[in-house]
Amino acid sequence: MTSQFKEKAVRLGKLMNGKSKFAIPLVQCILDCFEIVYTEEEIDCMLLMGAGNYTKEELIALWEKNYGVTGDENVHTFEALYKSIKDKGGIWESQKKGVYDLAPIFPGWIELYASGELNDNRKALITKFAEFEELLKKLNIAPVRAYMNYVNTNNMSKEEGRMSTVVTDSRNNLPKRKKKITLDKPVGAEQTVYTKGEAMDVLDRNKDNIAVMNCFCRTMEMLKGNSCDFDMPIESCMAVGRMAEQLTEAGVARHITYEEAVRLVDELEQKGCIHTLYHYGTYSVNDEIVLCNCCMDCCFLYGSFRKGALSQLLLKAYYRPQMIEGAVCTGCNRCEKYCPTGATYYDKNTGRLIYDVDNCIGCGQCVTQCPVSCRRMVKDERNIFVKTVSYTHLTLPTKLEV
Repeated sequence: MTSQFKEKAVRLGKLMNGKSKFAIPLVQCILDCFEIVYTEEEIDCMLLMGAGNYTKEELIALWEKNYGVTGDENVHTFEALYKSIKDKGGIWESQKKGVYDLAPIFPGWIELYASGELNDNRKALITKFAEFEELLKKLNIAPVRAYMNYVNTNNMSKEEGRMSTVVTDSRNNLPKRKKKITLDKPVGAEQTVYTKGEAMDVLDRNKDNIAVMNCFCRTMEMLKGNSCDFDMPIESCMAVGRMAEQLTEAGVARHITYEEAVRLVDELEQKGCIHTLYHYGTYSVNDEIVLCNCCMDCCFLYGSFRKGALSQLLLKAYYRPQMIEGAVCTGCNRCEKYCPTGATYYDKNTGRLIYDVDNCIGCGQCVTQCPVSCRRMVKDERNIFVKTVSYTHLTLPTKLEV
């Protein structure tokens, strides 16, 4: 990488980070991702966009003006640049159809572009991003954790909503008591955790425009030589609405029918899936774009956190489980095996089913997996902030029975 390209990649990375609540550190492995995917000419064109929003015609006019060229031949060149950048996920329609701005880095263009059919370019990108995940594990040391937790908590103190701050304890691998905080303004969660029913509602709202694509996270684990403990298929994440159109046009995803999508969500739910909804720029007030069907083994969001990467989870939940009156827990422990945060488990010493609402992300897996249907999901809207505290987090059981 030349020093000139690196300087441009840093500038572009800062602009892209401004498009999301989740800023990616511009370390060398992330800058290498830019070099793997984009040409220097494409980087130049994206830099000209700055933080603005443009139609296709406005973008081409901007590039023409900057390069001081006009004419049909040059328009054709800029048309090709526009299509290439769009197909690689560098720009998207975050505000409305036909109006483009820069996409964030991650969640953003990296996993959206890399979710297409594997080729050498995508393999190189995913392998390079895997280095970033390993870096997060190395950075998970006390001073860095303390600083990041302080910054995130301080930033959130300026926002409002019912929020639980979850602290994990490496001594017994179970959550410690949390502090519940009432704030003054709405907390904007980066991701929204949905029950199966809510995931179906997403499909209902977008039934004419649903696409399926490879899961970036499971593909990354596969390239590392790891299999999924939940036996989830690689092709499992869904794009909806305008994002489904963009990704199918780019050849990254393929359209599926509403009925196919419903069957896939149902299948994944039974395997232990956590349905996580993403919006443009990770701002939940923006349009929904991707329904990730995550697992706590492979997923970068849940899996890397449990494996000790330096990260914080800021999640929006709408439901929590509730015991059904008269129901009797058999102590099978399936709810514990499938709970991504250790919010529930059966205490063999007391014979009681333990449940901690402050640590629950509302995915509904404890209800889905219960063989005697002793729980149901009830409405309870809240924000959950899971701090990184130790290198050792809740550990996955050996090969789950699914």
